[in-house]
Amino acid sequence: MHLAGIDWAIIAVYGLFMLGAGLYFSRRASRSTTDFFISGRRLTWWVAGTSMVATTFAADTPLFVTSLVRSEGIAGNWIWFNFAISHALTTFFLAALWRRAKIVTDVELCELRYSGRPGRALRCFKGSFFAFITNSVILGWVLLAMATICEEVLGLPKIQTIAAGVLLATLYATVSGLWGVVATDLIQFGAAMLGSVVLMVKALGHVGGIRGFATVLPTLLADNGRAAMDILPPIFSPLKGGAGGAASGAGMAAAGTLGGFLVAIGVQWWSWKYSDGGGVLIQRMSATRNERHSVLAMLWFTFANYVVRPWPWFMVALISLVVFPELTDHKTAYPKMMAQFLGPGWLGLMMAAILAAFMSTVDTHINLAASYFVNDVYRRFLRRSSSEKHYVLIARLASVMFLCIGGLIAMFNTSIVKLFVFMLQLVAGAGVVFLLRWFWWRINAWSEISAMISSLIIATLLNICNSHAWIAHQFAPWEIFLINVVASAIVWIAVTFLTRPTESSHLLAFYQRVRPSGAWGPVAAHDLGMRQAADDPPAASEWKPKRQWECFLLTVLLVYTSLIGLGYFLYARWTSAVILSALALLAGMRVAWNLRQQDGGKTHREAQHDPLQP
Repeated sequence: MHLAGIDWAIIAVYGLFMLGAGLYFSRRASRSTTDFFISGRRLTWWVAGTSMVATTFAADTPLFVTSLVRSEGIAGNWIWFNFAISHALTTFFLAALWRRAKIVTDVELCELRYSGRPGRALRCFKGSFFAFITNSVILGWVLLAMATICEEVLGLPKIQTIAAGVLLATLYATVSGLWGVVATDLIQFGAAMLGSVVLMVKALGHVGGIRGFATVLPTLLADNGRAAMDILPPIFSPLKGGAGGAASGAGMAAAGTLGGFLVAIGVQWWSWKYSDGGGVLIQRMSATRNERHSVLAMLWFTFANYVVRPWPWFMVALISLVVFPELTDHKTAYPKMMAQFLGPGWLGLMMAAILAAFMSTVDTHINLAASYFVNDVYRRFLRRSSSEKHYVLIARLASVMFLCIGGLIAMFNTSIVKLFVFMLQLVAGAGVVFLLRWFWWRINAWSEISAMISSLIIATLLNICNSHAWIAHQFAPWEIFLINVVASAIVWIAVTFLTRPTESSHLLAFYQRVRPSGAWGPVAAHDLGMRQAADDPPAASEWKPKRQWECFLLTVLLVYTSLIGLGYFLYARWTSAVILSALALLAGMRVAWNLRQQDGGKTHREAQHDPLQP
């Protein structure tokens, strides 16, 4: 399919806007590495939160979601629905702590939390791993998704699309830093959501509009042997009044298996590489004005990410099962739907929206990978005393390097879902340690090091075992995940008690700076004694545990009742939809009340100037 002149004009206007924004913010980003990587810590909650949502809405996201819906039904998306629990936990237990830490990257926490040579070694290892492996792989699958879309819609070869994507992202992200990223994220998120909604509306016409979606589509899918509209896995069929379930696939939370769902909802959310927030979200939390803005940013992200974004993708994916019933390369279904239903003008708008989503994620991970390399490896261990301009220059050069690595990964891979699942498995065994280091004083640097190394080895060996059929049993992805978590736990728990704890003076300094809750034993007792001697009571802004747990559980309830309730409205299941919506409303009101109580009942007046201005 060829784009019309108006389509190219829309794409060109958007491209010029992006380059203009990059140039506009280049001077501000050049002031220091703090400005380049975390926007000088001046972001308001709604800017930071929207930027979080925008950067997790990449060109690969609708392709990934469509693949899951076509292979496993909507229920297959519990592979990432479960992360809402993790993000709610981060909102009320960790967001304020990350902001108090006053760090540039999450890896910098290693030396803040752990002392001596082990802390330094861990920081160097994680900085290198997250820069060269984690973020490069993410860049790879985002570039692969953009190449797939351009190949299906425009007929462009894969290598040309990847090269063009690398060039565009290099021109923009290496110039503007995080200032340009968050400034344009607001527009990028709006454009990407608009494009998704437009495609959904156009596709609905094929099944008779929203009424046909609720009445005609289930029959058409049933005729093809599909039960893809089920939101909950088959084990919950008595609760949802439906029959059957989605087809089992390769996802972590395979909707057709009890084990896969239970691992996702019971284990995966607290034992993945982003269990305590993750690099992208932590970067935004660190860039906010204060702790309150950090909490609110995470709360807005959690709701928008799981409730606002997904249903336009789900509806297009479901309709694609009727339009392209025999298609086996599921990741191509979304761009094929674009080419099928969007005419001149609308197709250009959608391509601009996809480009917006692509740039939003790519520029974030370029910036994040460069921040790991410069802040946690180059500046810390290779060249410790140079000018800020020198480090900003190295950051820009490193950005180009990581883009090229991501491009190579995209060239030699074909499956977005497989890359995503492998990344979940790779550090699964260390996820619980990333959480416990905030709440248990006995965790030390060797706990993290042993957990990460054992997790990497176990996940790699089990995947190689599957590839080469070393044993008769083929491990399902959720089995690999669970085995990794259990085996790695045996290793890191043993290592924790066989090695010395972090120096008490270092732990005390961390505790006093961050003020975490949990099992801090002798550290908390020492701090309390010092406070009593100095007549210094705890800060009034600290959360009470009861209120933290209440807000956490209510936010989980709010997200899931809103997500499922919206689906039931679209399915015309009015009773279930009204009940779930009422529960969501009550949960949201209670969370809002708790937040006001936490703020002392006072009204916080925000600055009147542009939140992106210093």
